[in-house]
Amino acid sequence: MPRPLSPRQAEDLGVSTLHEEMDNGELRFRLRARDGSSYIRTQSAPHSGWQNSHLHRFVHELNVIQQGAMVVVEEREGALSIRVIRTGEFYLCPLNVPHNSYMAPDTVAHTVKYGTDLPQADWVPCPHLDEVCRTLDPEAILKGEGSPSISNF
Repeated sequence: MPRPLSPRQAEDLGVSTLHEEMDNGELRFRLRARDGSSYIRTQSAPHSGWQNSHLHRFVHELNVIQQGAMVVVEEREGALSIRVIRTGEFYLCPLNVPHNSYMAPDTVAHTVKYGTDLPQADWVPCPHLDEVCRTLDPEAILKGEGSPSISNF
C-alpha cells in the first residue's frame, strides 16, 4: 500500500510546488524538482493573452493539450513559424529557439520540462518576439485565417 508523503517530506526529497496566477490571467500549478525538471498544469483565463517570448538553452519543453487549443510561434532564421496545437496534440520546443504561445479560452495544457545537467533557471527572455506576437490575431489564426509563416519580420 502506498504511503503518502507530506509537502515537507517532498521538499526534503527535492520536490516542491509553486502555484501562480500569471500577468495574462493564466493559472499555473507547478511541481518542481531540485534537478531543474518540472511539471506544469496551465489553465487559460477567459481572456488570456500572449505569454512572454523566451527560449531555453538546456531545458526541453514538451506541451500537451488536454483540451482547447494553443497558438505557438517560433522564430527561426529571421522567419516566424506559426502553428496551432489542439486537443490531444503536443509540441516539443527545440533548444535555443525563441518562442511564444497563446492559449485559447478554456484550454488546459500540461508542460513537462526535462533534460540533464539543468541549471536552476533556463528561461531567456526574447522581447523582440513579444512585439511581433502582439501584432498577430490569435483568434484569426485559431480559425485558420492566419498565415502559417511570416518571413523577414
